[in-house]
Amino acid sequence: MITAFFVGLLTLPALAQEKPTQFTTRLPIHTEAAAPYYRLSLPLAAYLASAHGDLRDLRVFNAAGQPVPYARLAASGSTEEQVQKQALRWFPLQARDAGQTTQAADDTSLNLTLRQGPDGTLVQIKAGSSTSASLPAQQAAPLLRGYVLDASQITDRQAARGLLLDWDKNGGDFQLLDVESSDDLQHWQRLASGVQLARLDYNGARIENRRIELAGFHDRYLRLLWREPATAPQLSSAELEQSRSRYLAAPLVWSAPLVVSKEKADLKPGEYRFRLPQPLPLAKLRLSLPPGNQLLPLEILTPGRERRYWNHLASTVVYRISNQGREWSNSDIPLPGTPLQEFVLRLDPRLSPLAGGPQLAFAVQPAQIVFLASGSGPYALAIGNKDAQDAALPTATLVPGFGQPGSPEIVAASIVENAVEPESSGIPAPAASERDWKKIALWSVLLLGVLGMLGMAWSLITQMNKSKV
Repeated sequence: MITAFFVGLLTLPALAQEKPTQFTTRLPIHTEAAAPYYRLSLPLAAYLASAHGDLRDLRVFNAAGQPVPYARLAASGSTEEQVQKQALRWFPLQARDAGQTTQAADDTSLNLTLRQGPDGTLVQIKAGSSTSASLPAQQAAPLLRGYVLDASQITDRQAARGLLLDWDKNGGDFQLLDVESSDDLQHWQRLASGVQLARLDYNGARIENRRIELAGFHDRYLRLLWREPATAPQLSSAELEQSRSRYLAAPLVWSAPLVVSKEKADLKPGEYRFRLPQPLPLAKLRLSLPPGNQLLPLEILTPGRERRYWNHLASTVVYRISNQGREWSNSDIPLPGTPLQEFVLRLDPRLSPLAGGPQLAFAVQPAQIVFLASGSGPYALAIGNKDAQDAALPTATLVPGFGQPGSPEIVAASIVENAVEPESSGIPAPAASERDWKKIALWSVLLLGVLGMLGMAWSLITQMNKSKV
């Protein structure tokens, strides 16, 4: 029991709560909507101010100066869904068999004559002669069986996600049809069966369903066959809807131009050394080119075990070429994104060194954090404390069911631009005398505890000696 009390006294300084004033940089966080959690992309200032390359000294404080729980996330992009609609040409299919008025006609009853262009584009589809031509005219009147849609000019038919149809006012309220596809207009395969379309006007309101869901197809042609030819409508438009997903990487954040290191040891003409405050996950470098046409083959090197030896990291050619009002340019140097603190830019030795040195900036793909809205705002991001230990929680611990349907809402937050909180703003820093008083009080408690323990031990030893006598 005495030992536990002694250990508790010794650990009092370690249990003291962190304060914003213990961090060199504080960045105000802007939150628009109220939410239980906020997601924040880290600005470049956080990387530059951190005392550790792994951001272990990052904290989020509420308005009362209390740290709130947070989790770090790797840099993540987004998926953009692009929807495109393309109009299709259509050709009516007419059946001359009077017996096909109430049920689907087979392919032979269509008896079609086709004309195609050299590229497979349909030019004409018309009904040919039929065995029913000897029937009376009133019984042999052609019926609209359906339509052939020409999708031969669609380059990516696998991206088709829907077919949007529209028809004239004479069409019935409900339509029932089948959808087929073919690559040669002779052999057809079923894509959808018993599709129901509707257009219903009632009391000035309209309810309609003009869309046929698709999951992509390979063939060049589509065929629509109405189950009830007698009520088949006249098409007025047919559009194929295509959906494509495109991954968008997280936006990079760029630095100001770096200063070339003055340390010239082991460097040759055309080699320039750069050193960052701490290792940073560099995604790109960008070299500002001097005026005029430029072409600069270059290489990025990193130090080996012995500093006079350098290892290859990346190589590329940056250029700017102008011709007749048009410009071709590339000034970015892709990097693998591994932490990098020191590197050398080496120009092709056949080129003259850059006058004044290279203007080189770097970019990082910022990580994100999610923090709990604990306490009242405004919140602030604090960083820059070499003694701070990592306080980030696992995401699954911080947010129950993270990434799953029904999990708590996470709202985007942002750093207030160009607003680095000075040391004297926000939560007031304790005066030097107040800090000294706290230190004296803390050590006094510790000293008194030690003295008390020594007194108890002395009393115990005295009692033991008396009992022996």
